[in-house]
Parts: sequence; C-alpha cells; structure tokens
Amino acid sequence: MMNKKIISIKLTNLIVASLISIFPLLSYAGDAPTPTGTDNVATETPMDPKSPVIPDTGSNFHVTGFLSVIGGNIFNGSYPPNYIASGGPTQLIGVNCPCYYADYSNGGVYGPNFSLKPESHAGVQIKYDFSPQFNFVGQVTVRGTDNDPNIQWAYVDYKLNDHWEIHVGRQRIPLYYYSPFQDVGFAIPWVAVPPELYGWEATNYDGASLRYSNSFGNTNFTSSIYSGGEKLGYSAFYTNPGDTDVHWNNIVGADAEINNGPLTLRLVYLQANTLAINIPQGLDSASKIEAYGLAVNLDFDTWFMLSEVTQLTRDYGSVQAKQTDPASTIGVGYRLGKWTPFVNYALFTQHSSPYTPSDEFAYKRASLTLRYDIDSSSDIKTQVDRNWDTTNTSGGNVNVVRVSYDRVF
Repeated sequence: MMNKKIISIKLTNLIVASLISIFPLLSYAGDAPTPTGTDNVATETPMDPKSPVIPDTGSNFHVTGFLSVIGGNIFNGSYPPNYIASGGPTQLIGVNCPCYYADYSNGGVYGPNFSLKPESHAGVQIKYDFSPQFNFVGQVTVRGTDNDPNIQWAYVDYKLNDHWEIHVGRQRIPLYYYSPFQDVGFAIPWVAVPPELYGWEATNYDGASLRYSNSFGNTNFTSSIYSGGEKLGYSAFYTNPGDTDVHWNNIVGADAEINNGPLTLRLVYLQANTLAINIPQGLDSASKIEAYGLAVNLDFDTWFMLSEVTQLTRDYGSVQAKQTDPASTIGVGYRLGKWTPFVNYALFTQHSSPYTPSDEFAYKRASLTLRYDIDSSSDIKTQVDRNWDTTNTSGGNVNVVRVSYDRVF
C-alpha cells in the first residue's frame, strides 16, 4: 500500500512540475515554435527527431519538448461468458479487472478509478549542431508508469549530401507510421496511438540507419534501411510476475514512404531474433520475428483518413510453434475550425500453432475522439472507447473514457 502511495505522489509531482515548467510559455503562444502538423496532422511529423521543429535562435544548441497529461477510467466493464472458467486474468499490472490495457509497451492499464498514471508522459529533446552537416539529437522521456527518465533518442546525424544522411546511436524502431513521434500527443488525432499496433516489447534500438529523401515532380519520396539491437532488463509487455528480460538482436529493417498531394503511402519490413527470459516463471523463449506493414493516408484539408495494417510473425524454431499477429486500424476525421472529431476502429488478432509459449488472444475496439486546438502548440482531447475482449484474455469487455492535454514547446 505504501509503494502505491509513493508512486502516486511521484506521478503527481511529475505532472505538476511539467505543467509549472510550461505555464510561462502560455503567455507567449504566438512566439512559440509552430509544429508543422497543426493544420495537417495526418501527414506531418512535428517533434520528429528526423526533422525537429526548432526556432532559429542563432545558437548551435536547441531545446524543444512535449507534454501529454492523460487521465481516464473504465465504466460498465464486464467479463465475457466463460471468462473466469477459461483462465482470463482478473488483474493486469496490479489493476483489478475488468480493465483496459492502453499501453502494452509501458504497462499502462486503466481500472474503474480515474488515474493519470497509465499514459501521462513528458519529454525533452535536445539538438546540437557541430556543423551544418553534422549534429547530435537526444530525447529523454518520463512516464507515469515509470518515474525514471528514459533515453529514447541519442544519435549523431551526418548529412552526406542533399539526399543522403546517416544516423548512428539510439533511435526509434520505425515499424509504424507514427513510430518516430508516437509520444507527441499534439501530433496525433487520438488521445494515444492505437495499442492494437503500437504495443510491442521493444520500441527503440541501438544501431545505425541510412536515410534517403528526394522529390520527383509533385511526388516526395523517403526511405531508410537500419540495423541494430535492443536489450531491456524489464519489459511491461510480459505480465508474468517478476522481471522479464527481453533481447531483440540482429534487427534489420527498411521503410519507404511516398507522398503525392493528399495521398501518403508507407511500406515497412522488419526482422529480428528475439529472446524473453523470466527464470522464476519458467520463461525462456527464443524466436525469429518478421513484420510487414502498410499505411494508406488521405488528407483533403477538411477531412482526412488514416489507415494502417501490419502482420508480425514469430517463429519459435518448429513447424508446430509459430504465431501470427495481424493488426489493423482505420479512422476518419473532419476539421471544423479548432474542432476535430475523429472516429476509429482497430483490431488485433492472434493465430498460434500448438506449443507456442503464450496464450492466444484477440480484441477489437471502436473509439470517438473530439479534439480542440487551444493554440498553435496545445490541444485538449476527449476520447470514448468500447473494447471487446474476444478471447477472454485481455481484461474483459469495457468502456473507457479519457481526457488529455497536449503541448509542444
């Protein structure tokens, strides 16, 4: 009980300190850097470390940041038929079920009591220019689920010419369309990115990437190849008691994005060797994963559509031990001045062959989000979700209500 109180106090202090730090900026909203995604959140990438939104101050050292204060709870939750009999969890990450797992990567779970802990976070990004061609980018993030600062980015960037550049160091795995800036709530139409897709045990890697960008008439093209690895001493993705060590080794991936007018297409591929170890729980599983993905987005200024589909396969080294995880999301939004209503549907399913070391599970979710832009660098959102647990493994059938305040500075 004491530990819960300490965590709650630390979280409150984090949110209060973050808000205090940005309140002076509210009076200078007109002078604050304007994110490139304010009028086109479907295609632009504010706070993306590949192209940070940084005011020209004449200095080689730049600091930017982002904040999302998110609170919510479930209501009218219930267990599907045979939930308990089939072994459905009655608690996830210390939260009694029925419950809603909002953030698989960081262990964010909502219960019936209103909480800021599951998804609130803040981050600071620094950039130092050694020369016009050579710079360093770093980003540190603090979350309600983990009060210790985490280094999300720490890499050097060298521009070979107008089209090619190399990044070396700690980076985000660009597995999904919003991956590079998924923590920047102001840049997305939801309260938080859909957990059906954006919810794996590893989200960063230490390694290198080679990036290419060019324009051909009215068509913009960007692509990258990357390689590296990630090691986590604790992964919230696994709900087993105790700490689960996770290794993603020999990560190799590529992505390509094409934009022409209102249409944006993005293709991704990734493969890696993974290992999850929790000796007290008897977990010691190695697998090879492969992931494919396609995002198709349309933006006609007034209305926009976002869609993404991925499939990740884990091969445990036997014909009888294979797991396939298809996931998809599609949403449509309409801009009415400062207001943006957005409806979304997302689905995650899992198909496992015998002897896979995990339970098969699936769920689907519908949501309605209403966003109001306070100014060019902050917004508030309200989102209501209905989540269906279709395999009695993800916390039950629940309704979720969340509110958020997002700011970039």
